[in-house]
Amino acid sequence: MLEPRDGTPDITHDSINIAAAALRSGHGAFAIDTERAMGIRYSNRAYLVQVKREDTPIVLIDPVGIENQLSEMADVFNDEWILHAADQDLPCLAELDLRPAKVFDTEVAGLLLGFERVSLQAMVAEMLNFALAKEHSSADWSQRPLSKEMRAYAALDVDVLHELKAQLIPLLANSGRLEWHEQECEAIRNRPPAPPKQQPWRKAARQAGIRDRRALAMVEQLWITRDKLGQGRDVSPSKVLPSKVLAELASRKPRSRSDVFNSPLLRSRIRSKDAKHWWEAIERSWHLPDDQLPERYFQENKDPFPPIKRWENLDPEAAQRWNRLRSAVLTHADELGIRQDMLLKPATQKLVAWQGWDSASALHDLLAEQGARPWQIDQVAPVIFAATR
Repeated sequence: MLEPRDGTPDITHDSINIAAAALRSGHGAFAIDTERAMGIRYSNRAYLVQVKREDTPIVLIDPVGIENQLSEMADVFNDEWILHAADQDLPCLAELDLRPAKVFDTEVAGLLLGFERVSLQAMVAEMLNFALAKEHSSADWSQRPLSKEMRAYAALDVDVLHELKAQLIPLLANSGRLEWHEQECEAIRNRPPAPPKQQPWRKAARQAGIRDRRALAMVEQLWITRDKLGQGRDVSPSKVLPSKVLAELASRKPRSRSDVFNSPLLRSRIRSKDAKHWWEAIERSWHLPDDQLPERYFQENKDPFPPIKRWENLDPEAAQRWNRLRSAVLTHADELGIRQDMLLKPATQKLVAWQGWDSASALHDLLAEQGARPWQIDQVAPVIFAATR
């Protein structure tokens, strides 16, 4: 399919009230998708929102500049939403004050049914025998105007979601997994936003093999500077200076302004224009006292248990529990035909094995405390308890 079956819609912006009235007059769930400009723009905001109800035309909403009008329409969208990979779209829609009353995630359905490939293109091809275009998946959706080809690509995703849902529901029901799916979708709908990383520059430093604390400070200061430049220009920080280049510059620990301005890493016109900012960041790093330099090692969101390789020495019983629990979960996931991380998150598996339990009810409670869904507890608690007795 190269375009929606009812044709390629235009962009809705100034006429948003007309589109809202059309959507309000429709019935049933909303098929919804968004397009962002990740890796191009600074923010992760939605630059296009695609919407369709079964008995309404597809609407392509340009939300930029009409955010207040969209938030006033929140009641229009207060129904079930059909999305593919809902966790990717819900945060940017929440920024527009648009939230669903219920979610049907087609990707989650595919995972629970044991599909080998769960991209929208793969599932539509398998279930509906349609081939969706893919060539604009990494396009700059912040550009205006959007070409007809880009509008068609965006509209196609919501054109097929109602039909895909209709095909998936009987499969979920017949396999006894419809309630599993409802629980997973409700967990996604209520999931709080992920907290920002505490020291996001650490990954670049680690990949560059930087351990010197002064050089680590340079990575941090360069990172902060790059982020401010990206935010001010509304471009992705990686477009200002790639992380690999940033870390390489820090690893050389430039001593002077000329070291930075003449660095072969900054020879391109785009990079060299910011040399003044890079030197100022590096100079700040040189003036930091030793006790204010970053520590060599930092672990974000430290796990409430030690690395597994140390368990045998620290707690042999926990190590034995882990080996048996891990094997039991993998075996049961294989029997169900789903991925083990769908059955129980690896982090939860480790925490439960480390803490231990003294009864079946205690294991049940421990799993619930860690956010395991009721269907997951029903499936894994008996096999874990039996394997570790």
